[in-house]
Amino acid sequence: MKHLIKRRVRQTLLRSLLSLFWVGSMLGSGNQLFAQQRTVTGTVTSADSGETLPGVNILVKGSSVGTATDIEGKYSIQVPSADAVLAFSFIGFEVQEIRVGNSSSLDVAMQPELSALSEVVVVGYGTQERAKVTGAISSVSSEQIRALPVPNLASAIQGRAAGVSVTNSGAPGSNPIVRVRGIGTVGNNDPLYVIDGVPAGGLNQINPADIESIEVLKDASAAAIYGSRAANGVVLVTTKKGKQGAPRVSVDSYYGTQTAWKQLDLLNREQYLDFGRDLLANGGEPAPQRFDNLGEFANVDTDWQAAMFRSAPIQDHNVAISGGTESVLYNVSVGYFQQEGIMRGTGFKRVSFRSNTDFKINDRISIGQTLTLAYSDRDNEPFSGGRSQIEHIVKQVPYIPVRDASRLGGFRSPDRVDGSDPENPVLNAELRTNRQQDFKILGTGYIDVDIYDGLSYKFLVGLDIGLGTQDQYTPRFDAGDFNFQPFASIQQNRSTFVSPLISNQLSYSKTIGDHSIDALAVLEQQTFKQTGLQGSGQNFLTNDVRVLQGVQNQTTSGNQTEYALISYIGRINYDYAQKYLISASVRRDGGSRFGPANKWGTFPSLSLGWRISEEGFMQALPAVSDLKLRASYGETGNDRIGDYVYQGTINSNFFYNFAGSLQGGSTISSLANADLRWETTIMRNIGLDLGLFNDRFSLSAEWFDNTTEGMILGVPIPPSLGYDGAPVANVGNVSNRGLEFTAGYRKYSGAFQFSVDGNIGFVDNELTSLGTGNTIFGPGFQGDQMTFTEEGQPIAYFYGWQTDGIFQQGEDTSMQPNASPGDIRFVDVNGDGTISDADRTFLGHYLPDFTYGVNFLANYKNFDLNVFMQGVQGNEIFNLLRFHTEGMTRLFNAGTQVLDRWTPERPDTDIPRAVSGDPNRNARASSRWIEDGSYFRIKNLSLGYTIPGAALESFSRGTISSLRLYLSSQNLLTLTNYSGYDPEIAVRTGVDSTLGTGIDYGQFPAARTLMAGVQLTF
Repeated sequence: MKHLIKRRVRQTLLRSLLSLFWVGSMLGSGNQLFAQQRTVTGTVTSADSGETLPGVNILVKGSSVGTATDIEGKYSIQVPSADAVLAFSFIGFEVQEIRVGNSSSLDVAMQPELSALSEVVVVGYGTQERAKVTGAISSVSSEQIRALPVPNLASAIQGRAAGVSVTNSGAPGSNPIVRVRGIGTVGNNDPLYVIDGVPAGGLNQINPADIESIEVLKDASAAAIYGSRAANGVVLVTTKKGKQGAPRVSVDSYYGTQTAWKQLDLLNREQYLDFGRDLLANGGEPAPQRFDNLGEFANVDTDWQAAMFRSAPIQDHNVAISGGTESVLYNVSVGYFQQEGIMRGTGFKRVSFRSNTDFKINDRISIGQTLTLAYSDRDNEPFSGGRSQIEHIVKQVPYIPVRDASRLGGFRSPDRVDGSDPENPVLNAELRTNRQQDFKILGTGYIDVDIYDGLSYKFLVGLDIGLGTQDQYTPRFDAGDFNFQPFASIQQNRSTFVSPLISNQLSYSKTIGDHSIDALAVLEQQTFKQTGLQGSGQNFLTNDVRVLQGVQNQTTSGNQTEYALISYIGRINYDYAQKYLISASVRRDGGSRFGPANKWGTFPSLSLGWRISEEGFMQALPAVSDLKLRASYGETGNDRIGDYVYQGTINSNFFYNFAGSLQGGSTISSLANADLRWETTIMRNIGLDLGLFNDRFSLSAEWFDNTTEGMILGVPIPPSLGYDGAPVANVGNVSNRGLEFTAGYRKYSGAFQFSVDGNIGFVDNELTSLGTGNTIFGPGFQGDQMTFTEEGQPIAYFYGWQTDGIFQQGEDTSMQPNASPGDIRFVDVNGDGTISDADRTFLGHYLPDFTYGVNFLANYKNFDLNVFMQGVQGNEIFNLLRFHTEGMTRLFNAGTQVLDRWTPERPDTDIPRAVSGDPNRNARASSRWIEDGSYFRIKNLSLGYTIPGAALESFSRGTISSLRLYLSSQNLLTLTNYSGYDPEIAVRTGVDSTLGTGIDYGQFPAARTLMAGVQLTF
């Protein structure tokens, strides 16, 4: 028996090696595969319209020989014999297979597909025909992704999926904020990303050019199969694999330039001097000494925006080779992406390699693998002195020069005689280093065994490894009294993340007459281990040593966390005549983040579908090609609460004076809660799908109601218990309700062909209960909190005082004792006759009333046009940047709006008086800083031209099969009333992404990009 097993193993390995050798020989010798060949030519047309079809794929079945029709629908292919079968395939048309026989000329009229319902979409742990889908799933194809050049996969779904909100940060290499159907918790609201079957992170390391499709699972019917990690939605990413055919080499490359599409109007030198004198005089302070004699700065008038913003290049280059036979499929690609930031000192580059292969060992056994190797290098924006670079830009004194060769480091900032202390942003960009380097390995290997008549077993192993290094360095410099450093500061942080996955999947599929059943059972385990090591030190001798060697005040620290998840999964899909659809799933997760009594959670789902269009009474309405009603109910969980939260961990950072010397001590600083359990979201969804005229027109509508129960919050305890931190418990409930609509129309006949797709999503968010939990304040500003979370309101709404105009001469200011004419009047909300903290109220929210996107694609002969428009409506932005340009609390530069400030001679204005010290607190958190964040943006505009086949044949002598040239622009036009740099406000670095989103501290703005590209296929 052992000898028989060894012999079969050797045979299997030999077949695999022969298959690989065959692929290599095909790549090397090409047409030498067939000794006796003859040529077949012809024209491919649409049977519906008679129009010729360019780009039809033609394959000699059972081989790797293939070609494609040219722009005129003509083709030429060499076949080995009369028994050869040609397979013709084209998007939107049925596949046709024709035996060659004795013909040397074959004209083919392809039949349009009666419906797009035969399209296969990716679902959890498998695929499913679109016709049988009963859940809420939004899909984005590779064609849509590449039509909009984006640096990461999250940006690729912006505006493409109804109910999915994507907010980009303009900083190169930064992750967008993605929210699926609102926000369900005050904790982590990020969706789960599953890449080729592996829940993984490090999205910036995934090359968008490698992505075949993205599916967003939005309701429990689709997402509950991911159980404890699916409450915030699931994003499935499938990378490209090989297809049968001759080796195909594709090159996709573009180069462009980026600029800031908007800049602010700031005070020049003379305006600043006049404003500064008035500001200080009203506060009873003298003007700075430098104001009376600028001396060497008399002719300096620095435009700090021009000094910091720049035209920055962006480029992306990808080369892929793919192909295969019935036994071997392969897709290998390499990519290089580089984006310099429009602000100095920022940038991002990525080098990626991907290899996906599939081998059919025999009729029953298949094996395969996916592999991503990626390296990224990011220069982060420095946050010095607690301020962003834009804050330094708008506050910097205009008569100060950027550079000064006489100063150590070569830069200049204000001195005490200038009465102001902003830092030089160009110095920060060029001297301070904040570099993040990441290396990622993400791979899977699988074996798929067809056991018997629809019963198959798949064993998959996945591995996600991330290695990161962050280097921060600041040299010795002296730019001024407030902007200097007497030593070189060196800091390095290293991190390692390792997450293996083992998955056993047993599936069964059977059709008996009109009855079809698909069943799935999965047992899998995934573990996570993250370690970190941090070191820092100071070098007082030299700027040349940038490593932690020979430094003073050296410190080191480290950390390590581990997490494990084991899961049992079951799903069954049943349909009768593709008319009545039922899908049910259940997942049981056991996780180490929860208390001993609640380590296990069960997450079921049930969905029903009725394809009304398949009923006999609908046959009288041939225009209706599809009409489906579906409904779902289920539960999902959220396990992203941090590690060891349920335990009372020991804190060693305590010291006590024993006999005159400090001794270290340790204690439990917060109470444990062994009963902590999952946050659970109950999802309800009703959907309607409509297709008309063979699905040329499509419409989808969704209603959803998501309720999060057991949200994890801190519980107040009396100080007498002696604990610093409040224990956490499941005490909060959140509701998200909304509507989503998607519609599209396609015209694929005639010389002019086009498609248009649009989507819109509405969501209403409310915290329905806090139970015994603490009320929740967000980030602070000038001693006040900017967001607040309480029952009956959306999570993290903007919070502060309402303004009511400006006090004029002679008006009563008794409710605001420190107010004078020219100061802001605030509203007495509670009516107690005085303005206090109790008058703070709801000022707006960052979640929009609705998000939308429209995509238009057209082709006329050799030209193609793509226009993608996207926007949000009804959201507010807390424009903290305006505090920096209009706050007038102390001497800094400001925006030109302050030229219209209140004075006794100019009382008719909404800009208060300038007064140093701000005795009335005019700049407090109030409706003064709240602005409408709605915007409409032409996200992408591309115009392309495909070289005609005849010209290409003459030019390349058959070497190049297709060549497309294009021009593209991103963020070409933005319509908004928002006064800041950009209305697309994500979250500032270091600020909570749930409680601090929508606050504009001076975030990195989006760039306007112009680029030219080429797409080649050999």
